[in-house]
Amino acid sequence: MQSIVLEGKNLVKTYELGDTVVNALDGVSIQIQQGEFVSIMGPSGSGKTTLLDTLSCLLRPTRGELFVNQQPVSEMDDSTLAQVRGKTIGFVFQTFNLIPRKTAMENVMLPLWFNGIPRNERARIASDMLKEVGLGDRLHHKPTQMSGGQRQRVAIARALAVNPDVIVADEPTGNLDTISGNQVLELIDDLHQKKKKTILMVTHETDIAERAERVIHLRDGKIERVQTTNRKKTARS
Repeated sequence: MQSIVLEGKNLVKTYELGDTVVNALDGVSIQIQQGEFVSIMGPSGSGKTTLLDTLSCLLRPTRGELFVNQQPVSEMDDSTLAQVRGKTIGFVFQTFNLIPRKTAMENVMLPLWFNGIPRNERARIASDMLKEVGLGDRLHHKPTQMSGGQRQRVAIARALAVNPDVIVADEPTGNLDTISGNQVLELIDDLHQKKKKTILMVTHETDIAERAERVIHLRDGKIERVQTTNRKKTARS
């Protein structure tokens, strides 16, 4: 039986905008199982990025319970939560979030430094991860010397460096052309199918969302419906 990696129970996230209180999340309950590929979809303002950030422990919910590997987040202080997040979750952002003055190797090594990995080991892991995503010839290039697709692959290598349980991707192809975007999506597919990584991805494009096994449709901070795709049927056949 698959274990539950991330779980939210009755998650509420509110923001105060002047005199108005906005429920970005309004009682969302969700489970993400180990090895699953889940997409989150919804119109602008539906709460999809807020849900992603809450499940990945970047945001604490206003109310409700959040569990990482069945451990309650509410009982963790900020330092402990940062450590759990750093070892459990790898992040891939739409805007890449690479440090321009650092090389691909140095960018990938950064989360390993936070985890206290010795420099020689950091360099070995970074080199291996960049080769894994097809950038073995770009180890010492800076982001400004690479295409958007290459920069996103550096970001994926960085996410993989700590060997996380979950890869969280927020609109990973949003700043890419069609060819580069498809290459990144194929890489994410491989991480799920071959590396057995759990993938949690936000997108606004139906064809991209349906690469996942499950699609969570949000509207007004609530789960409107949950769609099981043909991908899951094929994987089990």
